[in-house]
Amino acid sequence: MRLEPTEAAIRVMQRNYPDCLLAVLGGSASSGEYNEQSDLDIIVIERDGYDFSRKTIEAHGWIAEIFILSLSSYREYFDEGVLAANPSLQRMVAEGTVLRSLPEGEEVRADARNDLNFGPMPLSSSDIAEYRYILTEFLLDLTSPRREGEKWFTVHKIASTLCEFVLRANREWTGEGKMLFRLFNRYSPAMGDRLEAALLAIYREDDPADLIAVTEEALRPYGGRLLVGYEE
Repeated sequence: MRLEPTEAAIRVMQRNYPDCLLAVLGGSASSGEYNEQSDLDIIVIERDGYDFSRKTIEAHGWIAEIFILSLSSYREYFDEGVLAANPSLQRMVAEGTVLRSLPEGEEVRADARNDLNFGPMPLSSSDIAEYRYILTEFLLDLTSPRREGEKWFTVHKIASTLCEFVLRANREWTGEGKMLFRLFNRYSPAMGDRLEAALLAIYREDDPADLIAVTEEALRPYGGRLLVGYEE
């Protein structure tokens, strides 16, 4: 029988990590947006013994992905997320459902909240130029694909790079996969709707005009397309 997600996560923690300093359930199972295909994302902070470990198990009707770090190693992985502008561990720790927390665990959660509140480092002018150049090349590829497969890969790269650029340019955190679009849509629901409509137009009608337009509109405040004259 599949248990309620928090109860299932608590049992996993009590069975496997009863002495941990912190255990948090993150992801859709924590936010209440889970479905039959959702899994349990559990982050565990131990006092020692782990640099970083990731395990996947089946328990109580769920697939559980468990991320285990130690008190001495978690900061290194937090820093990696900050540098990549994608603090996924901090999100789980700060925003998830707490299953167990000792005082040292609360310090880790405070660290995660501080990272999220501070935000990512601003893009440099060279970073912005690189995004402009990359998106310009993708747009050119989109207008003259050699094969259908190339076109769909290009569409995917435009959508993900565009979302990442808009978020980074406005000092917002990014993410991976569906989380990237959620963050983009949360930052600008209007742009999220336009991007979604543009993707539907190209997938259903093979019309790239809207995707080109929304990408060019996002680039315009930063100088628009860039190809000739770009230097790395």
